[in-house]
Amino acid sequence: MNKGILIFILVLPFALFSEETLIVDPLLQRPWISDAEAEEKTSYHRFLASSLETTKTRLKQDAFGRNYHVYPSLKIRYTIDNDYHKEFPILEDADLAVREMEALVGVRREKDALFLGKGIGLCQRIHEEKQKSFMPLWAKEANVITSRLSNRLSDKPEEMFLASDPFGCYAGGPESLGNLILESETFRYRLMIPNTLRYEGLFRTNAGHIRLEKNYMYRLVRFVEFLSPFRKDDWDDMEEALTLQTAGLTKKAPRKILFSIASTFDTTPRLRNVKDYFRFWDKMRGLNPKMIQERSFTRTEENGDYVSKWKVVDETGNASYYQMKEYYFYKAPLGFLISLSYPESEKAKADTYWNLIRSEFKVREY
Repeated sequence: MNKGILIFILVLPFALFSEETLIVDPLLQRPWISDAEAEEKTSYHRFLASSLETTKTRLKQDAFGRNYHVYPSLKIRYTIDNDYHKEFPILEDADLAVREMEALVGVRREKDALFLGKGIGLCQRIHEEKQKSFMPLWAKEANVITSRLSNRLSDKPEEMFLASDPFGCYAGGPESLGNLILESETFRYRLMIPNTLRYEGLFRTNAGHIRLEKNYMYRLVRFVEFLSPFRKDDWDDMEEALTLQTAGLTKKAPRKILFSIASTFDTTPRLRNVKDYFRFWDKMRGLNPKMIQERSFTRTEENGDYVSKWKVVDETGNASYYQMKEYYFYKAPLGFLISLSYPESEKAKADTYWNLIRSEFKVREY
C-alpha cells in the first residue's frame, strides 16, 4: 500500500473530530496510575485480612450452649462429647440442627439422631402451615437421614419408639426461644408446652415409660421445672442439715412443677369407656384408699377438668400441699391423661401453664 494512503487512514478517524467536540474520559485527565496503584494496595490488604479471617476455624455455641465448629469452607460440625446434651430443634435454627444430626450419626448415636430428625420434620411442617410447599434444603437432608435411620432400626421397634416419640420443635429463634410444640406419631396428638418445662427424656437414658400388654399399650412422658427452696421466716440451715444427716440424706427433694402426658392404645375393643377411664390411671399411679387417707387426697371437678389436692411431708418433717390439674380424654382405641402438679404456692404460674397446654391439645382423627 502507498505510504501516503496509510498515513491518511491512520489520521482520518481523529481528523473527523474538532477539538471542541472531542469527548475525553475524565480519568485520563488525572494522574490515574498513582491512584490505581494506591487503590490496588488498599484492596490487597483488605482481601488479605478477609482471607485470614476465613481461613480460621471458629468455635461457636448454639442457643443451648453446645459447641460447634465453622470451617473455612463454611462446613459446620458439632462436637459430640461429654458436655453435649440432647435438645429439641429450634424452628429458625433447623438448618443448624441438621448438622447436629449428622454429627450424632457419625458417632453412632442413631436413636438420638432419629429423635432430632423427627423434630426437624415437625419444624418443616410448622413452616409449611404458614407457607405452602415449604421444603428447603435442610428439610430434604433431614428427611433423607431420618428415613435411613428408621429403616436401619426397624428391627427394634420398641427401642426406636421409646427413643423418638414424642418429638418436638421450639417455636421462635435462638434469641427468643418460643414454646415447645410436641407431637406424637403413634398416639396422633399435638400440644404446646412452656419452654420452662424441660423434657426428662433429654437427660435420662429412658425417656419416660412404656408398657406393652396383651390388651393395650401405654406411654408416659414428663416435663419438669425445678423451683427454688421454700424458706420460712424461722429457717435454720444448720438444723435442717442435721435432720437430713440423721436420716442419712444429703439434700431434700427439690420443689418442682411437673407436667405429664400419658397415652393408651387399646388393642381389645370395649376394654374401657369414657366414664371409667380415669380409674386406669389412678391404679397405675398407686392411688388406693390407704394413700388417699394418708395424704388427705381430694379431687374436685372444675370446668370439665379435675383439680386434686394432697399433703406432702418432706424429709425434715415439714408439711405442705400440692395440687394437680387433670384432663382425661378417651375415644377408643386412644386415651389420654394430661396433668400438671405443683406446690400450692405456685398456683398462679400453674394456671398460666395449664391454660396454654389445654388450649393447644389436639388429637388427630384416624
